[in-house]
Amino acid sequence: MDAAGHASSSNVPTRIDLGTLGGASSYSADINGSDVVVGWSDTKSGATHAFRWTASAGMTDLGALAGDSESRAVAIIDGSMAGGGQILGVSGSEGNWTPVVWTASGSISRLPIPLIPNFSFGLPVGFNSHGDVVGWDAGGGGQHGWAWSASDGKYDLSANVDGGSNEGSAGGITGTGLVVLTTRAFTCHQTAECWRTYTWSQTSGYSSIGTPGSDPEANVTGLGVNEAGTIVGWSTQNGPSAPSAYRWAASSGFTSLPHYSAGTGGYGYAAAVNSTGTVVGADLEPLSGSIVATAWSSAGAISRLTPGDPNASVAIAINSTGTIAGWANVADRVNHAVVWSSTLKASHSNLVSVGTLSRHVSAASTPCLKGVRSILSRQALFSCTTNADRAR
Repeated sequence: MDAAGHASSSNVPTRIDLGTLGGASSYSADINGSDVVVGWSDTKSGATHAFRWTASAGMTDLGALAGDSESRAVAIIDGSMAGGGQILGVSGSEGNWTPVVWTASGSISRLPIPLIPNFSFGLPVGFNSHGDVVGWDAGGGGQHGWAWSASDGKYDLSANVDGGSNEGSAGGITGTGLVVLTTRAFTCHQTAECWRTYTWSQTSGYSSIGTPGSDPEANVTGLGVNEAGTIVGWSTQNGPSAPSAYRWAASSGFTSLPHYSAGTGGYGYAAAVNSTGTVVGADLEPLSGSIVATAWSSAGAISRLTPGDPNASVAIAINSTGTIAGWANVADRVNHAVVWSSTLKASHSNLVSVGTLSRHVSAASTPCLKGVRSILSRQALFSCTTNADRAR
């Protein structure tokens, strides 16, 4: 492994381009243990539709609720679980989304999740096989994370956290109902605001994961969680600084994950962690100047997922077998949903020829991917790149 994260060819997974539903761009949002990928894509008409992708069938349009023109898929349950293969998403249009769920066979139904009073719009983020859903609502000058179930209704996580908070988002939920919440706090001294991460469940309530080194000026966000309760995201320390990826466990606390620019600072974030402790996300690669899809092993070693590509890319999800989903810049202001895998063979997708890729002048590799506000949640990251796409 060199300083830029280049691994030996035997360790580099193949990147598979999932294509689109006929339009320009597409994005992966999640992958389950059966290598089923979900996300959304531009269609030939210019609308955005949720998709389900498998290696055998390729990309399938999941459609939308009757009368709606657009949809997005944000999460999928493992096929071995109750309700296996179900897909969480939204139907409607930007700023007016209805939470929905698709069955494994593709039928769609709305979820009766109300908005928090005085809030105007929101998005689900994740769910589990028990039907528990987490997400965020916004409007009225704030954004609150929440948890919902059909039996218990909606619980405002941000309003009820210790001290309250006017901005937050749920980062994910485990099968046992453990929720990861990032909230804005005002307990730091040198800056007006800082970010803190908590776990929450109905049985145990809130628990702060703290900060690296107990630094009162640190920022900590939680972007992903695995079934063991290991949390990943990004943190800053010692006042204003570039974010760095971390892995946190209750038994061991924080583990800072390295940058490509070792010893000289950097910029990176972790989006997901699987059952073996492998973390995926993105980090700034200094030679190209791009934010690139990155993996950190359970031992903490950093590696680029596509070493020959100088363009922007992000890894957003990883399953238990190590198949990774995300997206990559493939042309000026055009991104495609991709997976990285050492074993998966896809007859309906295009294999990327690493080493022949040219640099694109793309909005997807410009400042929004390098701004802290763009990585406060998975949805903020998605908004950053999709808005850059649509600026064309």
